[in-house]
Amino acid sequence: MMIRPFNYSDDDYQALADISNAVWPDRPSVPEGTKENDKRRDPRYYLQRLVVEIDGGIVASALYGESEWTHVPGKFFISVQVHPDHQRTGIGTALYDHIMGDLAERGPTIFESHAREDKQEGMSFLEKRGYKKTLRDQMSELVVADFDPEPFAWTGERMAEIGVEIRTVPELEADGIDWKPEMWELEHELMQDVPTDDPVTKQPFEQWVKWLTHPGFIPEAHFVAIVDGRFIGVTSLWQSMAEKDKLHTNLTGTVRSQRRKGIATALKARSIEFARDRGARIIRTENEENNPMYDLNVRLGFKPVPAWWTYRKELKSTNGDKPT
Repeated sequence: MMIRPFNYSDDDYQALADISNAVWPDRPSVPEGTKENDKRRDPRYYLQRLVVEIDGGIVASALYGESEWTHVPGKFFISVQVHPDHQRTGIGTALYDHIMGDLAERGPTIFESHAREDKQEGMSFLEKRGYKKTLRDQMSELVVADFDPEPFAWTGERMAEIGVEIRTVPELEADGIDWKPEMWELEHELMQDVPTDDPVTKQPFEQWVKWLTHPGFIPEAHFVAIVDGRFIGVTSLWQSMAEKDKLHTNLTGTVRSQRRKGIATALKARSIEFARDRGARIIRTENEENNPMYDLNVRLGFKPVPAWWTYRKELKSTNGDKPT
């Protein structure tokens, strides 16, 4: 067995996809998706990929580093994947120990990882190493063909009554509106209310706009709620890189002063209509289980699929004790 750094070659990216698809056959991955995400990674934050070779073939991978979304000095996320044919052979432990050795010199105070609730072995791996559950993100899916728009027909009239206009990115651009700076500010404001263990880090504008060139970005599926020229709500659908008939909801929300008016419902209903017209089969999303947005998704017809747990291990207490 040999642990080595990821070399960012086409072969290594393909190996990552092959391992992921073997571990998560219901969540397909393609090399292009990982490549595109890597291109947009904020270079200010530490990131490392590793692979494990046996007899020249890659059988496991690891990704670890600093979170660019909820950055806290000393916090590192860790993800390890081992091909099912090589699980329970000590490879996962060897990778994890290698990661611990690398991070030991970087002053770690918090380790964070994730495990899906239907994969008990992943949960047990983390729990044996002192990780504790902190957040449960409920995944859910909508079969687009099953959506009944009739119960939500009221949203159009309601938006007109309260002076809310719903526009798409191409419509804004056609009117000469420079939508990017305001959208950047809006999304960060909305992210403050998404349940997380640590405060959301505001991305630099030049970093945020990189995602607008991602192949999964669909301008026509970016819906913005506007009142008196001000952006007050948004929902967006992104194209799955691996499954052309599947879309993913990125972020849905409204500013606090405009909530409980049906705006998020109107935005979501519009996005589902778009998905239907596009010929999409599935819309997938995720919400922290106590987030009211999950209840809205259920009313729209989304059905739960296995949830993900955030696991956290704190090495330094709040009273300043040394790491243990």
